[in-house]
Amino acid sequence: MDSVYERALNEIGDNGKFQKRFDFIFNFIFTLLWAMAYNSMILALVIIPYSCKLPSKPDNISEFDWKSKYIPISTDATGKTSFSSCQIYISPDESNATKECDAYFYNRTWYESTVPLENNWVCDNELNVANIFAYGKIGEAIGSVIFGWFGDTHGRRLAYISSLCLLVIGRFISILSSHNYILFAIGCIIAWFPSWTVEQSVTVISMEISAQERRSKITILRTIGYSTGMCIMPLLFWWLRDWKTFMIVTTLTQIPFLLFSWIILESPRWLWVEGKGKACIKELNRIAKVNNTALEKDTKDELLTTKKTQSIQALGPLSLFSGWRLALHTSLQLYLWVSVTLGYVVLIMSSGEKSDGNPFLEFAWQSVAEVPATFIGAWLADNFGRRYAGAASFSLSALMWIIIFFKEYGAGTWLDKWWVGSTLVIINRFSTTVSYYVIYLLNMEIYPTCLRQSGIALGNVFASSGSAIAPYLMYMGRRIDPRLPGAILFVVTLLGAVSVLLLPETLNATLPETIKDAREFGRRGDDEYEPVKMKMVSTVSKDND
Repeated sequence: MDSVYERALNEIGDNGKFQKRFDFIFNFIFTLLWAMAYNSMILALVIIPYSCKLPSKPDNISEFDWKSKYIPISTDATGKTSFSSCQIYISPDESNATKECDAYFYNRTWYESTVPLENNWVCDNELNVANIFAYGKIGEAIGSVIFGWFGDTHGRRLAYISSLCLLVIGRFISILSSHNYILFAIGCIIAWFPSWTVEQSVTVISMEISAQERRSKITILRTIGYSTGMCIMPLLFWWLRDWKTFMIVTTLTQIPFLLFSWIILESPRWLWVEGKGKACIKELNRIAKVNNTALEKDTKDELLTTKKTQSIQALGPLSLFSGWRLALHTSLQLYLWVSVTLGYVVLIMSSGEKSDGNPFLEFAWQSVAEVPATFIGAWLADNFGRRYAGAASFSLSALMWIIIFFKEYGAGTWLDKWWVGSTLVIINRFSTTVSYYVIYLLNMEIYPTCLRQSGIALGNVFASSGSAIAPYLMYMGRRIDPRLPGAILFVVTLLGAVSVLLLPETLNATLPETIKDAREFGRRGDDEYEPVKMKMVSTVSKDND
């Protein structure tokens, strides 16, 4: 039987003008701008091509001969030879003794300035970049737990306001202190600390005021907004050229949303669950006014008599491990978050560092692949099931990574062509986006309402861990063996394909509504669950009473 809240939502309209306007503003426009502000540091920390700075070259000597005189030639693990980027002969006319470069020459064809360029974070100091990402992502992991709990206990709106405020403050600290490593890192940690809570809070509000059949549309709209932001972001950097100007512009886009954040709707469902009947009715009336509807008097009276219920939410993330079956499902999903995020961050970082073409256009049109991937992911998930769609996307990513691994042996062959690398990355971005869509659906459908935000928050913790590992993989590829990222990510994504098949299928299944249901979900086999009657099957479960 429907709860009084669902009855109230039906009376005021759960698919009206208010919901559509809210979704366009927050799940598309805001998500688009937030994606740029949140990911801007990835491009600001790009390590552009560099080499040791040499004395002025005489006109009668070729560029190659002049380099050969001062810079030793090194051979990497795959047998490729090139001039060293970090070593220079001490006395080239007397001996072959070398030392670290005293100064560096940077190829500014595409980037006028980046943080590593300004601070000479190259060669052994390249670890500074990896460490900053690691510090920020560790802070993000901790923040995911805190803000996941905060949103469930203090409301979606307050979680949105506080996390957006931290993002803006952190970014400006980094901009103003770029030459102080510690302060710069602190700014990154503060900005990344709220993690995805900013964007997730408004998405949760949207889902909790909408009909079930709209929730898949919300997920698609949010994903398209994010991907569009990722397309625009590199083009904006290409136009501005300077990392500080780029960071200021992307951060300023968040200020209007912060200034007007106090008038954003609080989730009336959360207020109802918390026993705040008057506040719930107030927010429902705001929706009704825009939708030209009204609450029935009897419904208002029943909402006012609602008392706050005790729930297992008090255990926080530990609730996700209450019962061995729920613990297994949680563990598998957490691995999937790590797997897909690790691969995704390596892909976008490598796109920004591309040196054999325009890195901004490369980044942008690789991001374009995410838009059709969202729709295809939805179609696959709705027609073949979440598990098979996920297994297919992870398997395709694994295939791309093993080809990237062998590509490092392809010097002088067709595998070494620029278009081969671009094609591999585009297909990989496509399959990774499908994987993200499937994981998000599974996360929303396997957990009941009372654990949904906690489940997403814990997923963010492990996703942040994957992000923290990514720059170290990039460092190992540059400094140790270029084949390592491809080999490691092949294994990681292949295990992801196996993991997603071990989860219960949620397509056309009666979804869990209580903790007890979640503990039992998948026990009897997927075919024993009754179909859920809905227009679009890629939805989340019904709100828990």
